[in-house]
Amino acid sequence: MCGITGVISDSNAPFKAFIGLKKLEYRGYDSWGIAFKSCDGIEVYKAVGKIITPEKGTLNHNSYASIAHTRWATHGKVTVENAHPHTSNDKSIAIVHNGIMENYQEVKQQLLKKGFTFYSETDTEVLANLIQLKVSEKKNFAEGVRAALLEVEGSYAILALHKDTYEMVAAKNGSPLALGIGNKELFAASDVAAFLPYTKTAVYLNDFEMAVLGNDLKVLDIKTGKELQYRKKQILWTVEQAEKGNYAHFMRKEIDEQPFTIKKSIEQEKGKVEKVAELIKKAKGVFFVGCGTSYHSCISSSYLFSGIAKMHVNVVLASEFRNYKEFLKPETLVIAVSQSGETADVIDAIKTAKSKGSKVVAIVNVMDSTVMRLSDDCLMMNAGPEICVLSTKSYTSQLSILSLLAYAVAGRLNEGKQLIEEASKKADETIRRNEPIAKEIAKKFSNAKDFFLIGRDLAFPTALEGALKIKEVSYIHAEGFAGGELKHGTIALIEDGVPCIVLCTDETRPLIISNATEVKSRGGAIIGVDSKEDSIFDYFFRVDELGSANPILMILPIQLLAYHLALERNCDPDKPRNLAKSVTVK
Repeated sequence: MCGITGVISDSNAPFKAFIGLKKLEYRGYDSWGIAFKSCDGIEVYKAVGKIITPEKGTLNHNSYASIAHTRWATHGKVTVENAHPHTSNDKSIAIVHNGIMENYQEVKQQLLKKGFTFYSETDTEVLANLIQLKVSEKKNFAEGVRAALLEVEGSYAILALHKDTYEMVAAKNGSPLALGIGNKELFAASDVAAFLPYTKTAVYLNDFEMAVLGNDLKVLDIKTGKELQYRKKQILWTVEQAEKGNYAHFMRKEIDEQPFTIKKSIEQEKGKVEKVAELIKKAKGVFFVGCGTSYHSCISSSYLFSGIAKMHVNVVLASEFRNYKEFLKPETLVIAVSQSGETADVIDAIKTAKSKGSKVVAIVNVMDSTVMRLSDDCLMMNAGPEICVLSTKSYTSQLSILSLLAYAVAGRLNEGKQLIEEASKKADETIRRNEPIAKEIAKKFSNAKDFFLIGRDLAFPTALEGALKIKEVSYIHAEGFAGGELKHGTIALIEDGVPCIVLCTDETRPLIISNATEVKSRGGAIIGVDSKEDSIFDYFFRVDELGSANPILMILPIQLLAYHLALERNCDPDKPRNLAKSVTVK
């Protein structure tokens, strides 16, 4: 979840690491820190709360090596002592660490017996001291780090500095880590956005690999110590894509990008969609897995596969997928959907599938992510960097790709492309038309305790996703459910003034309006999302009717509403509390 970045450069390394850390704020954090080499050893600066520019003179602009970290508390409270970087007892080593060292208590007890002292509650400080012990035994920094990692159980992405060497050591297992190769400088980070202003050449480490960054770059196998060949990749994203530009927040910018990203998502490598469609048709059992927003796109796709391709697919939360292990066979196909490609539960689901010999196709937004590398094939979302913690443009990209697959399986690929291109053309108008209404509703209901969202058929998964957006960013409880379920319990919660968003389509309008009437008669305020206005609506988002593409357009005004609710409630739309962009813990 947290962000790490490191720099080896001729000069100004701490400043470049600090800038990289600012680029990773979107990942969610509660404290932060930076360490850098100086003539006196390793200096560390740490703080709780938002990243602010350290006082003049704090960062040594002549330093050639620096590491930095944003922490989201797991082991220990939110304190300066628990913030990263952590140093070893002899102050010779500083490290930053993402992930969880599962056996840290056991290792800590062993180190206590050897005379080590601990000043924090973290597993990371245990690892720093374990590295100190191993370096003293191996008489070599990189070998000491490798020896320590051989004793670690759990996940990690680490960067480490030693006061007496020019090197920075990076290593990963289960947490993302990319390297950047610039002009006489090297970078490491949990996301390429951290070093994108300096280089677009990247190297992606695999699990159980480490790198030594100094005068040059070496990649090693952690288990054997053997040097490995590595491949350089060119990052396709631009610096401008990862910046807010004239927008106040990334969330608002990314909502506006959807007319472009919807169309971009279906611009796949020639023959790739047809190839995946053939895998789906030939498979004996198809599972769609995802978490949160990606799970909602999978639910929506199951309706599309039923209606368009006349085919049954299974939809399972990635965190629960292990319970389906006995149904998996070599003939089974798993479609794994993840924006970041680093979601721990999705990675675990893929490993479960691979353990049974099943084939896996990924739908991801981040090139060379762990999910992509573990899968047999991949369809890229092509949405560009999504910086806001909330998924907006990646959701509509997922819907577009999954819709296209359903049409391809049905032998109607061109029809599917035309429909999604029509949705991309209508998206801009949908956003512009409905923003004033979203602002008005947000002002009216910013103090609401609850929002309810109801829909039927393809509008039902949209209700689920809309509820998630509202509660993620405004902290108002929101619940989405099928309209027919209203009378099976939830209607007991309806009282005067409770806002209910009613998602209507041409096919479902009579039934869902009947459900809305039940809410209205109990004092609920009705917010309609429909192509036609109805007298029962107190507020109305107009969205053009587009049949199978309805979910792509219907979510747009609810994204806008969620954004403006956040503003009315003084919440940060880009960095909601307790949330992170890439959930790398299970």
